[in-house]
Amino acid sequence: MPKHTRPSNQYDLAIAGGGLAGGLVALALAKLRPGLDIILIEAEEHFGGNHIWSFFESDVEPEHRWLVDPLISRQWDSYDVHFPKYSRSLSNGYCSIESKNLDRLLRKYLPPEALKTGQKAKRVEKGLVQLADGAEIAAQAVLDVRGSGDVSALDVGWQKFCGQMLKLKKPHGLERPVIMDATVEQIDGYRFIYCLPFSDTEIFVEDTYYADTSALDSATSHGRIAEYAAAQGWAIESVVSEEKGQLPV
Repeated sequence: MPKHTRPSNQYDLAIAGGGLAGGLVALALAKLRPGLDIILIEAEEHFGGNHIWSFFESDVEPEHRWLVDPLISRQWDSYDVHFPKYSRSLSNGYCSIESKNLDRLLRKYLPPEALKTGQKAKRVEKGLVQLADGAEIAAQAVLDVRGSGDVSALDVGWQKFCGQMLKLKKPHGLERPVIMDATVEQIDGYRFIYCLPFSDTEIFVEDTYYADTSALDSATSHGRIAEYAAAQGWAIESVVSEEKGQLPV
């Protein structure tokens, strides 16, 4: 479908939220419907924030892998789980995506006029997105993917986590991810540690909870990550990056 002439603020589709969901929609449309005029709106300066997203090999059907494969940073053919009375190694593949890959591919495959960063969507309604600076973007359709929204009317629990990418002084010795190490002390609900070995001396370690409340103390979690690393015999040279989140479940 050929491009059509449009006013500078008129699009076929406006996507409010440049995280994983919004970014994947934009990438899919750039390939499948290149004639559409779309705009992806993100409050931060980069798309995707500072996150590591992961999925099991069995989560995505082979015919759909074209969308996520270019985003993958590391993949493994198996993973481990540990509980107080037993451990298992499972042969299902596991893949991890760094958010910087999402930002890079969006800038590669979408034109600059389709990408708007540093502008928070203040109001989203049918056919219109109003930005924090008062500017308005009109579109034939609007997709709001800025998060879960107001969940106050729902009875939910929370998955909350703090993760750090650690640079170690010596190799950690892990051959595959540890998706769940529940041998750690149980605090504030169901707690486990999650480990992704990105290289011999770089490992992402996340302190995770399934709890009744969303309260999250980052400093305390960082201390527990350091304690876990020390218990494994890992000497931390530096913390390369950090992330945290609270997800209603």
